[in-house]
Amino acid sequence: MHTHMYMGTTTISLRDEAYDQLAEAKRDGESFSDVVLRLTESADTEEKIAELAGGLGTEMAEAVAESSEEVRESLEMKSGRE
Repeated sequence: MHTHMYMGTTTISLRDEAYDQLAEAKRDGESFSDVVLRLTESADTEEKIAELAGGLGTEMAEAVAESSEEVRESLEMKSGRE
C-alpha cells in the first residue's frame, strides 16, 4: 500500500515572459507543478531553470537545482526509497 505524503503549496510570482514560456512547455494533462518537475529533472536543468526564471542567471539556477536535489533526496530518505 502506497501512502502519499501531503505536499504543501507555495505561491510564486513570475514575469509574464516566464509564465508564457512555462505555459508553452505545458503538455496536455500536466499541471504547472508537473511542468516544473519535468523540466528540472532534465539533463540541462540549470539552463531550463534560468529560462523559466526569466534569465536570473546560472548562479541562481544552480542554487535552485541544488536545493531541489536536496529536497528530493530528503523525501526519498523519509519515504524509505533510498
